[in-house]
Amino acid sequence: MRKIYSALAAMVFCTASWGQDPVSDAMPFMQLEFSPVSLSMGGTQLATSALVPLSDKTLRAGVSYLNYMPELDGTQYVGLGVAGRLNRLGLSLGFARGKGAEISGEKYSPAEILLNAGAGYAFTDNLSAGVNLKYGREQILPDYSHGAVAADIFLAGRFGGFDFAGGVSSVGQKVKSESTGDFKLPAAANLSFGYTAGEEHILNFRARGDYYFSGALAAGIGFEYSYAGVVALRAGYHYGADSIIPDYMSLGAGLHFGEFCLDAAYLLGGDVLKNTLAVCAGVRF
Repeated sequence: MRKIYSALAAMVFCTASWGQDPVSDAMPFMQLEFSPVSLSMGGTQLATSALVPLSDKTLRAGVSYLNYMPELDGTQYVGLGVAGRLNRLGLSLGFARGKGAEISGEKYSPAEILLNAGAGYAFTDNLSAGVNLKYGREQILPDYSHGAVAADIFLAGRFGGFDFAGGVSSVGQKVKSESTGDFKLPAAANLSFGYTAGEEHILNFRARGDYYFSGALAAGIGFEYSYAGVVALRAGYHYGADSIIPDYMSLGAGLHFGEFCLDAAYLLGGDVLKNTLAVCAGVRF
């Protein structure tokens, strides 16, 4: 019985710390943006396999680190990702593992795992669609865990300097729990769009809106200035309202040397997400 109470306390801590009612959406990390580029621009990019066939690069790979909610002794994530394009077909794979702070009075730390596998196809040079399957697992206690399978389905397009991506994310099975009932995943409808202008001095504006099927709304805006594709400066704001990801402001920078890139994001503002840090090192061919 003591372990059941401890598990419930851990579940409430893990979900409530994201800013959402713990009885509404489970496993909120399935909606988290791990990319420092996106985070530094207010979370306005969508990590969707539908964009891979439209990429100007044939192969991308990277390793990332995210220290999320450090002011609340939050979770540290390490991630790996690879995406490749072959003519009109795009494929992507991703892995992320998070470890939370040790629960007070208990000798264990909550842990999370997220696996992704996606495929996209470009119907034309400007329009594509993609499906991403993902599996998330949350370890509450050494002998108490739960997992679920979900899918993201998106349509994406690029027309000159304008691009967009829209669809649904984290649509899947409920999280089963014999002691506390079923929990829904944080499924949402998402729309992101951006506009890029310039050749040597490049400006990029992005905006995004999210409607969670639990009833919450979220939105974000972001800006990026880059010089000759070598150095980039970014800023953004995310409005979380009652969604699983609270409000935050963000800053970031990027350095690109040929095929190699290094990006970082720092979140500030708000008592929940301030001092969150994300970095990523990768290659692009």
